[in-house]
Amino acid sequence: MVADALAYHPAVAHYLKFVATTVGRDKLLRTVQYFARFYAWYLLRTNRPQTAAAPWEAIKKQFGLVRKVLRAGKNIEHLKAAAVAADAKTTDPVLRYAAVGRQLGYAGYLTLDLATLLDVLGVRKSKSTKRFQQEAFRFWAIGLLCSVVAQTYTLYQLKVREARVDRKEGEGVVESKRIALERTASRLQLTSDLCDLTVPVSALGWASLDDGFVGLSGTLSSLIGVMAAPAVPGELGLSIVGLGTQYPPYALETASALSTLSKRFYPDSPAMQKILAINRYTGIDQRSSIGTPDHPIVNQAAAPTIAELHQTFMSDGVPMAVSAARKALAEARVEPAQVTHIVSTTCTDSANPGYDHYVAKDLGLGPGVEKVLLHGVGCSGGLAALRTAANLCLGHAMRGRPARILVVALEVSTTMVRSEMDSINALQETRIGVALFSDCGSAVVLSNGVGEQAEPVYELLGWENLVIPDTEDDLGFDVDPVGWKVVLTPRVPKLTQSVLQPAYTALMSNLPSLPAGYRLPADFDWAMHPGGATILTGAEKAMAITPEHMRASYDTYINHGNSSSATIFSVLDRLRSKEMDALAPAGRVRDYIVGCAFGPGITVEMCMLKRNLTVASRISGLQTPPETESEASGPSEDGRDDGGSEFDIVPETEAVARMSGAGKGDDTSRTSPDVNNSAVGGRLEAVESDAFISEALEGVELD
Repeated sequence: MVADALAYHPAVAHYLKFVATTVGRDKLLRTVQYFARFYAWYLLRTNRPQTAAAPWEAIKKQFGLVRKVLRAGKNIEHLKAAAVAADAKTTDPVLRYAAVGRQLGYAGYLTLDLATLLDVLGVRKSKSTKRFQQEAFRFWAIGLLCSVVAQTYTLYQLKVREARVDRKEGEGVVESKRIALERTASRLQLTSDLCDLTVPVSALGWASLDDGFVGLSGTLSSLIGVMAAPAVPGELGLSIVGLGTQYPPYALETASALSTLSKRFYPDSPAMQKILAINRYTGIDQRSSIGTPDHPIVNQAAAPTIAELHQTFMSDGVPMAVSAARKALAEARVEPAQVTHIVSTTCTDSANPGYDHYVAKDLGLGPGVEKVLLHGVGCSGGLAALRTAANLCLGHAMRGRPARILVVALEVSTTMVRSEMDSINALQETRIGVALFSDCGSAVVLSNGVGEQAEPVYELLGWENLVIPDTEDDLGFDVDPVGWKVVLTPRVPKLTQSVLQPAYTALMSNLPSLPAGYRLPADFDWAMHPGGATILTGAEKAMAITPEHMRASYDTYINHGNSSSATIFSVLDRLRSKEMDALAPAGRVRDYIVGCAFGPGITVEMCMLKRNLTVASRISGLQTPPETESEASGPSEDGRDDGGSEFDIVPETEAVARMSGAGKGDDTSRTSPDVNNSAVGGRLEAVESDAFISEALEGVELD
């Protein structure tokens, strides 16, 4: 047990990855070299014999020689960095010129240092070695002074920025956090530069500094370099090793589902006409549902009670969650007995025990499995559950124990249509949630890498969680005797759009060692929770990305609607398909993916994932609907059966085939959604050309 705890400890993994790099080894060697310089001075200063100091003098000399060999050729790297800095025309001029000066100074130092290498190694002696070394120290001093100027200027600019921040606004809170992180990094760099300056200043005779002071200063700057070394992507050891998605067997056609229930149960009114008009232009072709508009639960005289909704959630919803979980476990090659935790979320049911108890029971999970059920997190629940599972994984890793956590999200939203339509009719409110939400069960298996595991599908590299202050009344899902009522104000799209960049910056600040080609939002693929058309188009504007970057989000939104917390895992599952790869921007599938979702609060959950492009889905065959206790089809109130209805409610597999034009007798004019010219964009353009719809949409943000 002790050996396992040591072997699998995250610190060991970090050390191995750190010393596997030339930079990592150099930092450690430098720390020992300068400490040896200090300690040799200390021994002589305290009148110890020369023999006591000799080993430390040897370490100082030999480690210095090893480091000189390791950094041979790095001058080219700094020359390139100087050229890149000079080309950065949009950078602050002071910082740009300081960066160029710093890189040229370092390049000059390393070039002249390289010129002394053969002499130091004893291969070829040169009379110019001493002069080269002196000039090298001058270049190093120039580079360090430029860096000191840059950091001092940066600290001043941060102070100016901080004075303008309004901490009462959500974006201001995020900005202040970002400023604090940047200030800490700048202060550390400034301290390191000042410590390093003691070396060339002493060597050039600009100041009389003894070896003890120089040695301690060098040791301190080296330790700062070691402690501030960027994390290696994937060092957390967290991997998604299996995913599963299960949609219900029916698809509600957007053009007709709501209008049918409206005609059956509600009088004509301006508010109802407005919501029916908006419904036709949400960008959703069909919403996945556990039943049709003829389902008994939505055809009662009154809206179903919360108890009736719970019964349907358990009978029709839980089998979806179980099916999705089985798919995820099968791909992960994890047996039920190996599952250590189950972290679940839902916002469309509440009971004790929670639905996760019955999912665990149906899956045959062991009696000792640890259960966590998240509530109150709404559409962000999927990523909130993943974040919770990640922290549990890290806790087990610290104890040297394996963690295989099943993360489950389940939502049954379409059964609340009558409750929402009651409110539209009674209050004459525009409640667009009724046109967006759908049903789904999804799951992932998260592993902490301790013990044997399947090859990762995605690596989880980091995450960020932020709350926009004073937005509790803008987005919510409030309990009611007849279920839950959607709270969705017109401010939501603008609020979410405004916080995307700050959240992204905060996330990236914790991932400094991503490859050079991954800096801007457009460098990544995006798994954005499709809360609505304006959420997706707002993300495009805020982050300067295209629909192709969010291709799986658009595809899921158009074909299934918004399934609240369960949607994000469905998007990640869909993103890795060949169909989505074919739509990648410029034909290039990205290794790194930003996952993002918004929930009540308003809360933003964001994470960074690394896709394993060498792994195809390990699940084969059709994804058939789970067995449920759904209603048997019967004649509608107007005497027509399902086949003769004015709208078709078809099983999901048939609906998808019809959209692709593959089914015999299908409407071949309907094709798979084109992300470049998405159905969302087409519908929004149609809105602008229709006077009646324009009036209906006045003052309403589609979400």
